[in-house]
Amino acid sequence: MAKRIKRSKIRKTQKKSNRLEKFYPAITEVAGEEVLRVVEYLQNKENISEFKIADATNVEVNKIRSMLYRLHEQNLVTYYRKKDRKKGWYISYWTFNQKGLPYLVKSMRRQKLEHLRERLVKEVQNLNSFYICPNICTRLDFETAVECGFRCPECGELIAQQDNYKTIVNLREKIRELEAN
Repeated sequence: MAKRIKRSKIRKTQKKSNRLEKFYPAITEVAGEEVLRVVEYLQNKENISEFKIADATNVEVNKIRSMLYRLHEQNLVTYYRKKDRKKGWYISYWTFNQKGLPYLVKSMRRQKLEHLRERLVKEVQNLNSFYICPNICTRLDFETAVECGFRCPECGELIAQQDNYKTIVNLREKIRELEAN
C-alpha cells in the first residue's frame, strides 16, 4: 500500500512539472533561460530564502536575487522580507506564483498582436516605400533613405527599393495564427 501512495505522489509531481513546462518559453522570453532552474526549484514550495535557493541551484546569491527580481517584475514570484536578528540583514523569502503564468502568456500574446498590427498598418501605408541594403544590413523607409542618399548607413552600398507585399502577407498570417490560439 505504501508503494501505491508513493507512486501516485510521484505521478502527481510529474504531472505538475509537465504542466509548468508548457510555460517555459514564456518564462524564458520575459526573464531569461537561466531562471528556469530557480522556477523548477521553487515549484510547490513556499517562503524559501534566497540563500537556500542559491545553495540548491549552485548559483551566487546576487545572481539569484537578480533572477528573482526579474520574475517578480512579471508577477511570477512573491516575497516578504524579514530582518535577521543576529546579523541585522534583511532576508527575502520567495514563493513561486504559478497562478500568474496564464496571465503572463495572455499579456505577451496581446502585446505581440498589438505590435504586429501596428507594423502591418505601417507596411500597408508605406506600400513599396521601403529600401533595403543588398547585404541585408538595414531596411529604411523613404524619408530615411533620402537622408542617407540611398546608401546603406552600415556598409555604404546602394540600397534598392523593396516590394513589401510578402512582408504584408507574412504579418497577416502571423496575426491570424496568434488570434487562433
